Amino acid sequence: MKSIRVFDKDINLLGEIDNYKSLNITRRFYKNGEFELTINTSKLHTDKLVKNNLILFGKDFNKVGIILHRGFNYSQGQENTDLLSIKGYLLQGLMSRRLIVPDINNSYMSFKGTQEEIIKFFVDKNCVNPVDSKRKINRLVIAENKNRGANDSWRSSYELLGSKLNEIGEYSGLGWNIELDIENKQFIFDILESKNKTVNQRDLPPITFRSDFNNILTREYTESIINSKNVVYSGTKEDGTKMVLSVGDVTDFDRIETFVDTNSDEVSEIIKSAQVALKDLEELKTFELDVNYKNTFIYEKDYYLGDIVTVQDKKLNVTMDTKIVEVKENYTPNSMAIQLVFGKGIPNFLNRLMKAVK
Repeated sequence: MKSIRVFDKDINLLGEIDNYKSLNITRRFYKNGEFELTINTSKLHTDKLVKNNLILFGKDFNKVGIILHRGFNYSQGQENTDLLSIKGYLLQGLMSRRLIVPDINNSYMSFKGTQEEIIKFFVDKNCVNPVDSKRKINRLVIAENKNRGANDSWRSSYELLGSKLNEIGEYSGLGWNIELDIENKQFIFDILESKNKTVNQRDLPPITFRSDFNNILTREYTESIINSKNVVYSGTKEDGTKMVLSVGDVTDFDRIETFVDTNSDEVSEIIKSAQVALKDLEELKTFELDVNYKNTFIYEKDYYLGDIVTVQDKKLNVTMDTKIVEVKENYTPNSMAIQLVFGKGIPNFLNRLMKAVK
């Protein structure tokens, strides 16, 4: 079991716990993850498990949760059901506490530069150095810019910051995270880059998941075009004088069209909106694997969240060089289980609803 330490929001240590019933951590490359902890209420330091306190999981400063919810489950006469359920999101969830608010007299907040610069610009202007000091997140700092990603431009107005970072990340291939710096009492925001560990490269030891390697316990593969589009018309359809452009060159039977409302007269912005939509609506191909984390390749030694690896299924005749976009870690007193999600995770109802509203 991973021991966990509890801190207050000012990063002062409140206690350490190592005898909980279960711990589930879900980490994501492009957006915030979450956790759930189950523990008997009679254990030491459970009184510290209250909203907005922090939980550090093991020695991994990149795995820190913010407590949002606690619930009790008690059955009279059965001590082992006197349980406390603690839920929350990982530190990345701080980005879901802010909107992107344009400066006064501006309709949008916009920036041009490398994709890393753009992401950090939005975080800086809405969390670290906002015009309104009430919006500042104390102790949050941004790591040094390394100009990762391509040159690009993005704009936004009153969108949820976390959702925008997710959108830019999926488009650019860059992840992001917030780590805990206990020594300096800081939350450090930085970009995550993928490492290519597929069988088709020679720079790093390749990682392959195959059933005949005995490193896959269960597997689920999905490919779907139910919600996909491959040609986007982008522009303003209510005004016939406004420009509408088509992006995508698929023809005939395979062509699937959609429209994206883009309130702009700039050709580059109209095209960009279409490109982002195409990326978001591309064909879904995903593997979900329960892996043997100690056989062949060791989790967080040989491979990490965000790595690009090779997954093969001979029965389906499928080979994918694909990114680990989500890791689910499950801990109990006697076991540990790891589930990996590759490619593009299957959207749930809330994801689909948010896209429809947008």
